[in-house]
Amino acid sequence: MVIMVKREPIEGLEEEERLLLIEALSALLRERAKAWNKACDIAEAAGKRPPGLRRYGIDEIKRLARRLGGRASYP
Repeated sequence: MVIMVKREPIEGLEEEERLLLIEALSALLRERAKAWNKACDIAEAAGKRPPGLRRYGIDEIKRLARRLGGRASYP
């Protein structure tokens, strides 16, 4: 059984700090997404299954950005 815990927004940050953290999470997400895409290309070329997103922390980065009141995204 999995128990889902609703995470509350992170509070106590100044607006500039919050925006800086969201920007940093977006940059991290872009780098992780590039690494995942490269790993998928390598797996495909080798005829293997692509790695899961979980290994790259994509969902965790997005979740933390939401808790900061923003959105981390990549093209």
